[in-house]
Amino acid sequence: MYTEIYKLFLECFPQFPMTENVFRRLLDVDNCQIITHRDSDKLTGFTEVDGNCIRLICVAPEFRGRGIGHVLMQKSEEAIVQNGFKTAFLGGQDSEFFIGAVTPEEQWKNMQNKFFENEGYTAHNGCLEMRMNMSDFDFEELDIPPCPNNITFGYISEDRKTELVEAVKKVSEEWVQYFTFDSPIFVAETDGKIASFCIVDTNADTIISTDKNSVGVVGCVGTVPEYRRNGIGLAMVANAVQDAKQKGCDEIFIHYTYLDWWYGRLGFKTFLHYWFGEKELQK
Repeated sequence: MYTEIYKLFLECFPQFPMTENVFRRLLDVDNCQIITHRDSDKLTGFTEVDGNCIRLICVAPEFRGRGIGHVLMQKSEEAIVQNGFKTAFLGGQDSEFFIGAVTPEEQWKNMQNKFFENEGYTAHNGCLEMRMNMSDFDFEELDIPPCPNNITFGYISEDRKTELVEAVKKVSEEWVQYFTFDSPIFVAETDGKIASFCIVDTNADTIISTDKNSVGVVGCVGTVPEYRRNGIGLAMVANAVQDAKQKGCDEIFIHYTYLDWWYGRLGFKTFLHYWFGEKELQK
């Protein structure tokens, strides 16, 4: 069955030609509920439910418009109620796959998603995903504001974790949980003090990973308040991307952002729009 759902996923999202192994790992299909719809022996649609989250819904293109999506959503919501939850979420922000409902750009601009709104879901927020091919990135030709001359860039050692955590707290208390040094931490420093920071992974499994590319990720980018508006954060990301390129990354992925204009200055392009829908369910 897993190969069937993988093939249907590729039909529905051909822009993500990941391998079956990456698909199964990111979606964690072995530990979630797969709800299917069939026409005779043909798989025509499926959803994946994890706790109170509908991680993914796919309906075969030639079978759309027949109410299959609606039936799958009903069955998914029933499964969520059986799991003991009163609210259903689309994607789920801890998902390594889609963290929200993939939404056409024109609908997203108005914070709409017609299909899910018709299913009773509402959203007041969303985010973007961005990417850049390293063949398009030229560090020396970047047109970005200069940052102060006394700024240095590089990876920080784990023995400075306490200092790093204090800097992260000034930006977001919620982010501290992600700074575990499971992936390297890149920073900008001035006079020995951390001014800006980000997590860098130069060998990541992502939704843009295939068996032919090496994808890097730059995430949790933050600048300590007293050092903002000096070009430090943007320069730090540029240096981190350059290092990832030198280490052999073919593409860089920016996950869960709203700052398309900011990352766009480095050459990143938006390729995915998420709508964070949720729905109160009746038991």
